[in-house]
Amino acid sequence: MEYDIAEILEIRDISKFLNLMQEAFEAQVGSQKTFRITGTPVELGKTEADPGNRELLDLLEDPPGRQGGWNAKPLRPLRRNSLGFETDRPDFHHLKFIKNGHLEFWTAIDDHFSWRQKVAEQKIHPILYPYPVVEYPVSFLRLYRRLVDLLGIKSDCTFQMQYLNVQGAILRPYQPESIGYDHSIEGIRPLERPRLLFPKKRFPSNFDPDPTALELIKDLYFEFGYDQSHIPFFDPNGQCRLK
Repeated sequence: MEYDIAEILEIRDISKFLNLMQEAFEAQVGSQKTFRITGTPVELGKTEADPGNRELLDLLEDPPGRQGGWNAKPLRPLRRNSLGFETDRPDFHHLKFIKNGHLEFWTAIDDHFSWRQKVAEQKIHPILYPYPVVEYPVSFLRLYRRLVDLLGIKSDCTFQMQYLNVQGAILRPYQPESIGYDHSIEGIRPLERPRLLFPKKRFPSNFDPDPTALELIKDLYFEFGYDQSHIPFFDPNGQCRLK
């Protein structure tokens, strides 16, 4: 997708900006099953990051949280460009940072996301495995929490999560080690819609990353007919136990 770099950095209307980023994302991934999450300052134009700041690059390349598992660590190289930074491959741990404070992460819903699922079954009913479902948003929000502090963002921030090209996908309740996951007595229904573009959610700049991630994850579980009690890995205070 062609767009003018100067125009992107000058946009102050967050709806216009996010729509433009959405169009660029969809053009890059095409028909690939993909998970995506974004974070953006509500007041565009108040932040202008310096891509030459080594602390910024170190943070983006090595986000906080677990080194293993399903984290928001980008697949290197993370290249500097006129807008900020972006990785090369659009199908695995893709990270895009724009100097106005916008950050997005996406990755394919493939055999890595649908952990240990047979390939033939995955083509028809890909499983949204609980670890990436929970850990990607948590890892991203922990990264964005640090980014807000580093860039001195004072305005509210808006976050959005989505699953694209996922008709037929399945989400089981609870965590994989539990009886309820393998032998659920509740009806597990495949997703009927091809895309889940959840509503944008706004939080103050001093947001707590784990409960904020939980608010995003709830939308996915509610889509499949579950309530909060079915979401794994969180304690009663909304803090994720995956560290």
